[in-house]
Amino acid sequence: MKLIEPKKSFFPFLVWICFIFLFSHARAQEEALFQERVEVFEPLPEELIKHLPSDINQQIAYFVKYFTTEKREVTERWFRRCGPVLPYFKMIFKEEGLPEDLVYLAMIESGCNPFAVSRAGAVGIWQFMEGTAKSYGLRIDFWEDERRDFLVSTRAAAKYLKRLYQIFNDWRVAVASYNAGEGRVLRGLKAKNFADYWRAMMSGAFPLETFAYVPQWLAITILAKNPEKYNLPPLESKPFDLDEVEVPGGFELKSLAQASGMDAELFFFLNAKYRRGFLPPQKSSKVWVLYENKHTLLKNIYSLPWAEVKVEHNGEKIVLYTLNEEAAKKVLQEAPKSPSHSKKKEVK
Repeated sequence: MKLIEPKKSFFPFLVWICFIFLFSHARAQEEALFQERVEVFEPLPEELIKHLPSDINQQIAYFVKYFTTEKREVTERWFRRCGPVLPYFKMIFKEEGLPEDLVYLAMIESGCNPFAVSRAGAVGIWQFMEGTAKSYGLRIDFWEDERRDFLVSTRAAAKYLKRLYQIFNDWRVAVASYNAGEGRVLRGLKAKNFADYWRAMMSGAFPLETFAYVPQWLAITILAKNPEKYNLPPLESKPFDLDEVEVPGGFELKSLAQASGMDAELFFFLNAKYRRGFLPPQKSSKVWVLYENKHTLLKNIYSLPWAEVKVEHNGEKIVLYTLNEEAAKKVLQEAPKSPSHSKKKEVK
């Protein structure tokens, strides 16, 4: 739905001063808050993996215990974060013809955090590397990174997992390949002349992280299906009731969150693909909001005392709308001299 600008009205000077004070105070904490959102996902300790039992069922039991004792606090955070989005993931996986249990890979990959970044540079809930992401139609440019879009990246992950199953015809191998890469797994199977998943894993042909990946997934699946048994938060909480609002380009996300009346962290989660804190300036964009906040955003978006920050960039005029001019200027200074306008590839 396109926004219709309401008639301009007079806003008291005092209100304007209050807005400026509020955002000046909040700006001091903004970098710290952003760093909290960007969660670097570390691999399991090598010593932990080396001491895994040799039997797959014992490994699963080991990780069930690990996730509910040593890593309980993290597991509870994953459950709270994943609960409202897992119904969307299940719907997408069902549409793609995949087993429902595969959605729980999102917990192992990132804890359902769209801001998660691995040491290797994988990004988002489904931890896509840039090359793989682009091959599955995800846009990555200066303003947007669809690896951080909780819905679009899930569709791409489903298509990737489907392709891996078509290659290996074994879901365990397909899941291991999602972690290690299909090329590495194919080479490992060929080198050892193994077709069986378990013999291949026990052969030492794959990284320790991959060796532990499938039992982790199976363990977290057990917990996800039996949270009350392990005293974990209910996972299948009510899904977000969402709607999209089309907004002119260049608006600041933080200010849009305020205009919507939504919790800022939830707003950033739903719109994580906008990587610079602003909507792309040269086109209108859609933002996700809770349905109950849609009309609040439509009503308030033009009420805030926006400052227009304009710059000539590569022969084009770029305009950002912000309550903090320094934030906009910083983003524009970081813009590449020759930004690529990559087009999304169609995924068949």
